[in-house]
Amino acid sequence: MAWDERIWLALRRAAISIPPSVRIEAVLAVIKKSEEEATRRGSDIVEEVDLVRAVKRKVPPSFRPMSFVVLREQGIDLDKY
Repeated sequence: MAWDERIWLALRRAAISIPPSVRIEAVLAVIKKSEEEATRRGSDIVEEVDLVRAVKRKVPPSFRPMSFVVLREQGIDLDKY
C-alpha cells in the first residue's frame, strides 16, 4: 500500500523514540494497523488519520508519550483524531 510521504517520514522519525528492543515489533504493528485503517476508509493511501489511530492503538503505552512528541514535531495533529 502507498503512504503519504510526509506520514511515512513522521513514522520513521517517531520510531527512533521507541527502544530498539521493541522497535521492530512496534513499527510493524503500526504499519499494519495504519494500512488496515486506510483500507477501512476505502483509501489506497495511508494518511495522517490512519497513522494517528494506529499509533494510539499499537505503540506500547510506556513509549506513546515520546512518540506523540515526535509526531507533533512533524506536524501531525494527534488531537484531531
